[in-house]
Amino acid sequence: MKKLVMLLAFLLLATQPFMGEEKGNVVANESNVEIINITAMQAWEMLQNESDGAQIPVDVRTLGEYFNERIATPHSYDKPRWYPLQAIEKPFFATLFIKIFDGKEVILYCRTSHRSYIAAKIIAPSFNGKIYNLVGGITAWKQAGLPTVHGFGFGS
Repeated sequence: MKKLVMLLAFLLLATQPFMGEEKGNVVANESNVEIINITAMQAWEMLQNESDGAQIPVDVRTLGEYFNERIATPHSYDKPRWYPLQAIEKPFFATLFIKIFDGKEVILYCRTSHRSYIAAKIIAPSFNGKIYNLVGGITAWKQAGLPTVHGFGFGS
């Protein structure tokens, strides 16, 4: 179990973006951080626009769902990170998430936005960045005709 935890921590750290750095509806403000709902098209525009800093997409689904299909991004540095809700629900991994992404802008997504909103509510009280929740999740992303990747694929 200890090896599995260390492996997960290493994988999360290894997927850090190479570049650091409001749209939508504010749906919660239980701390300094707002959870901002955004549409798939707003997320795509944010990911394409480098002038406003880098937003980091974070997939909170299971590993199987992540490798089966995930959103494709326009740049290699903003490819989706995998950090499942099951981990965020554990205090140690929620703290690790906050340490990894603190001060950054994250776009949380899942299949339909239910799990991503739960994840956002967990991390918001201690997070010092921006949290965007992709409304409709990857389902809305695909309905908008936006690109996805499978397996070890990277953004288009």
